[in-house]
Amino acid sequence: MELAFQQSAVTHLQKLASQTASQEETAEATVPDGLPDVGRVVGCWGVPVIRSKQWQQNTMGISGGITAWVLYVPEDGSAPRQVPAYLSFSMRWDLPHTETQGSMRISCRLKSIDARAINARKILVRASISCQAEAFCPGQTRFYTLENPPKDLEVLRSRLPLLLPTELSEKSFLVDEEIELPGGAPPVAQIIAYQISPALNDSKVLGEKAVFKGSCGLHLVYMTPEDRLAVWDFDLPFSQYAELEQNYDQEEELQTELIMTGAEVTAGEDGKSLHFTCSLSAQCLVLCRQTVDLVKDMYSLRQTVTPKLQTVPIKSRLDRQNLRVQTETAFPIGGGSLMDCTFLPGLPNTHREGESVVVEAPVWCSIIYYDADGALQGSAGSSAAQAAFPLAEGCPCEAAAVLSGPVQWSMGGGTATVRGTVALTVDSFSNQELTFLSGAELGEPATPDAGRPSLIIRTPAPEEDLWSLAKACGSTIAAIQGANHLTQEALDTNRLLLIPVL
Repeated sequence: MELAFQQSAVTHLQKLASQTASQEETAEATVPDGLPDVGRVVGCWGVPVIRSKQWQQNTMGISGGITAWVLYVPEDGSAPRQVPAYLSFSMRWDLPHTETQGSMRISCRLKSIDARAINARKILVRASISCQAEAFCPGQTRFYTLENPPKDLEVLRSRLPLLLPTELSEKSFLVDEEIELPGGAPPVAQIIAYQISPALNDSKVLGEKAVFKGSCGLHLVYMTPEDRLAVWDFDLPFSQYAELEQNYDQEEELQTELIMTGAEVTAGEDGKSLHFTCSLSAQCLVLCRQTVDLVKDMYSLRQTVTPKLQTVPIKSRLDRQNLRVQTETAFPIGGGSLMDCTFLPGLPNTHREGESVVVEAPVWCSIIYYDADGALQGSAGSSAAQAAFPLAEGCPCEAAAVLSGPVQWSMGGGTATVRGTVALTVDSFSNQELTFLSGAELGEPATPDAGRPSLIIRTPAPEEDLWSLAKACGSTIAAIQGANHLTQEALDTNRLLLIPVL
């Protein structure tokens, strides 16, 4: 007799790939005719933006560019000058072949940027960039359960909690602000460079919307009318939402990744006002909690049972761990005054040490300062944010690293020290194949063996549970628990058990 199992389908996003690529880009910047010859380069800044994402059947790719600025001291000793540059980049990753159109989630980081003079009229700009690309496509996993089994059938059931990605929505929006410099700030004669740090403060799912809020941190580097370098920081809040295809009940988790698609900062004629424009794209990944009921095993005391096994791969997130790690980079500069610093945490890498996985994010740092003689100088260095997270051996994980909070710097004893806090995150997954019953066939009733014992007395074998003990001895879990007054399923391997044979 064929047992009728009930079928259920869990719809979710399947991750086809998660790949990271790093590459170095260079560009030559020519000094405009109206500017003096280059004496020495003292600083370089850059802002990366993603211009487009491409998806094909077996590849995905991105293209973008880095808007860069170089600050140099002229050969004639006059005031420092700025030269702009642009470095384009593109990256491509292979995908498993699929006929289904999928969606991408991108994370892009500028790892480092510097410049050097080729000759008096040309400057070579070099930037290192890392991008992580994740590819998702719609998928469905089928599960089976048995609601009303025959009375003499023993069934081992399992309730499996899952946290699976269900939807990836993208929202493009613009942060457009008129900014006034505070009264104590010197006016802007020329913008030298700027850095933009989008950050999220909160994100959640509300019904059919992914709601998120955060801020754009703007770090402005400029020259004053007195030809002195100055910096100022602004925090520009935003609040947005993205439309979702499904209606959720607020039990979901929202992971939002921001990428810049454009940016511009211009100064007003009065030198006290700024116009800030930043185009952002929020990539909102919804993870939904679901529970499925499975039949792991079954047997009968009266007839043969031939199970039909089903195996499916599933990648459900198990846990998320967070740590904030402070890093510092020291620069021996003698005397003088520190004017600006750049702090760039890169995408992290992982390796295993014993019972932990170690996450390490490289950090590149540069400074601009006036030395003891009043000359403008620059220096660069690197460090790393590192932490160990306990994780079972063989458990797959994914790591992330972001700057957390403002960067601080200090001077003392002829040394400039730059400190920043990096938030490290590790997600662990149950990347395994699940085996369960999708059906079973019952044979003809069997004639009991007249010579079988009515009672077995023995100790459990190591790692033997009540189910396997009952199945092996022709008994049931309830019968063994009742005969031995057991209130839980854990077994003591040193205890003799009475096992009724039914």
